[in-house]
Amino acid sequence: MTPPDSMHWELLLSGRRHGTDRPEPAPGDDPRSPFQRDYDRIVFSGHFRRLGRKTQVHPLNENDHIHTRLSHSMESASLGRSLGVLVGRFLRERGELPAGCDPEHVGQVVQAACLAHDIGNPPFGHSGEEAIKAWFADNAGLFAGVSGARLADLTRFDGNAMALRILVRTGFEEGGTGMRPTLAVLGALMKYPRTAVNAPAGKDKFSCLQSEAEVLDEVAGRLGLPGAAGNYGRHPLAFLTEAADDICYRVMDLEDAMELGILPGDFLLTEFKDALELDAAKAADYAARPMRARNGSLRAAIMTRTIGACIAAFREHYDAIMRAEMADGLLDVSAHPACRRLTGVYRRISGDLFLSRRKVELELGAQRSLGLLLDTLMPGALGLCPGAEATRRSVCTPDQAAAILGRERADALRVPGAGPYEAAVLVLDYLAGMTDHYATGLSRRLLGLGG
Repeated sequence: MTPPDSMHWELLLSGRRHGTDRPEPAPGDDPRSPFQRDYDRIVFSGHFRRLGRKTQVHPLNENDHIHTRLSHSMESASLGRSLGVLVGRFLRERGELPAGCDPEHVGQVVQAACLAHDIGNPPFGHSGEEAIKAWFADNAGLFAGVSGARLADLTRFDGNAMALRILVRTGFEEGGTGMRPTLAVLGALMKYPRTAVNAPAGKDKFSCLQSEAEVLDEVAGRLGLPGAAGNYGRHPLAFLTEAADDICYRVMDLEDAMELGILPGDFLLTEFKDALELDAAKAADYAARPMRARNGSLRAAIMTRTIGACIAAFREHYDAIMRAEMADGLLDVSAHPACRRLTGVYRRISGDLFLSRRKVELELGAQRSLGLLLDTLMPGALGLCPGAEATRRSVCTPDQAAAILGRERADALRVPGAGPYEAAVLVLDYLAGMTDHYATGLSRRLLGLGG
């Protein structure tokens, strides 16, 4: 039975939708579950489509074998579905799976959450996030009247929080209702169910901007997540979303590095043959295969073992997870050799992955591109707010900013009460929706270089 003072799956697996009380279609009209409809809404959204031209690790790469945010998200969703189904079976064994819900539904929740987990990332991957944080820190004087909690959204910017904003505000449907996702998928999506001001010192990880703080409080309340306003315990399925993401990016980043020659082509075989318990004959068989075929087989073997290990960790720490007392991720608490090896190897060689010459050159250029876009657009956007005063000369007037940002965003800034924070968030909406290629091209056009 469920341990005392814990979360309850009847609430955690809610198929009710945020932002609407409209009932779900009858099964005869639509055979999909509410969670499958979430998945489809994400797949058909423009925000998701643009992930195909957004950096995972290596910016603007011409090698078609290298992962983008789109391919990473789809692979994470595939792995997340497997994790969710296995946890669903575990809940069924315990008699805790709610009536009308089966293990496949649990898998669908995690699958949809994984599909959306990177949908709010700006161009150029994590270097884009760093560029945005640095710009707002350097230009804090423009936001002197903004509260500390709201300023933290900007100086500690996190694409995870933009993902929530897209799902509930700006994506798919007009009128500020977003994709109207189910509560269960929102819970599984929020790996860090807190606002920036509640994030631990030195960790710029949070899943909610102040502009969506009331959404976080509402969703957490309806799901039964423990905590206080703006700071809640994780939904248990968020551990699976995190695990799927962690496994995929760690394995695929290594595979991409081998593809690009940053790591030797036999790296996976050399580093994981012991953790995978390969005997000499099996290792020789792998070594004789072409690099991509060999790495594909090894990738599958690593993932199979880490999936099983993460489910074992979920079962072992189940009571702590259900009481929101679990601080670490499943991959980190697992004692399985494959999990430990994957974590250790990735930490050891991450410098090689993130400091290759071409990657550094492109990231420096990316940071300058985003800095230029913010330098240009923010003063004009601030000028759109009622009562705004021109504080410095800018090449971009409010009317010009409106032309670039679009009428809907400009009109949202012309209403009473809109100020610097609202202007910053709407500019971030615009930036987060850009692909690497669009951001680069727009920067070139703003410099008068064409493109």
